[in-house]
Amino acid sequence: MFGAFDLQTAVEYIKFTGYQGVELASIPSNTVHLADDASDAELEEIRSLVTDAGLEFYAVEAATNISVPENRERTKRVFERAAKLGIPVVSVGSSGKSDDEASTENSIRAIAELAEAASDVGIKFALKLHYGQSIYNTRTALRLMEEVKHPALGLNYDPTHVGRVGDDPVQTIEALKNYIIHVHIRDTLLEQLKIAPPELQIAGRGTTPLPAIVRKLVEIGYQGAASLEIIGAKQGYSLPQVTAIAAESHGYLSRLVQEAEGK
Repeated sequence: MFGAFDLQTAVEYIKFTGYQGVELASIPSNTVHLADDASDAELEEIRSLVTDAGLEFYAVEAATNISVPENRERTKRVFERAAKLGIPVVSVGSSGKSDDEASTENSIRAIAELAEAASDVGIKFALKLHYGQSIYNTRTALRLMEEVKHPALGLNYDPTHVGRVGDDPVQTIEALKNYIIHVHIRDTLLEQLKIAPPELQIAGRGTTPLPAIVRKLVEIGYQGAASLEIIGAKQGYSLPQVTAIAAESHGYLSRLVQEAEGK
């Protein structure tokens, strides 16, 4: 969401708006906070920026086409650098094409390879269910977890992806509760395939059933991070606008968590 700004600015305003931690981006086509070739000195600079602000490292989003061998090798280098920073989770989608058997089999093989690489450096690989890709809904996620039984592999649950393809986002949590290790959360208009503009991704402004989703995550005892993910804010949104999006979403989601926990 803060992709148009340097990491120091992002950290400052993420802290100011009340968040407890950060998810770094390592997405060459979009934003790179954590480069796959970052030196130890650069990693130390990142560590200092985040920890000096009193924030935690939650995860790295490293979206790429993992069906391409070079991209898998890059992802493995991101794993290594995440491990050096003490970041517990790196999230990547499956790539591939939905409901195409050959594509799905190729994705599963790539995911198994990356799960082993994540294990080698002591972190978790959170496979993100993503609209349009091989692993995109409850059914394909269960297939993946049945075929790749690797302790380093888990799922990144994003209700806006599963909801737009017709799955009930709350029922998906129940079905996948043993595998969810990371959460991306935002709002959108679930009745359309295209993700809504940033203003309608603000928590509480779209049609994603966030109150029920948060209640369910609390009910299953989910203990991982929930990272606010807003796409589209890099194009033409000012720092005050991005900060307002972050602040409003944080306030709304925090209240939902408090209500779900009975506080």
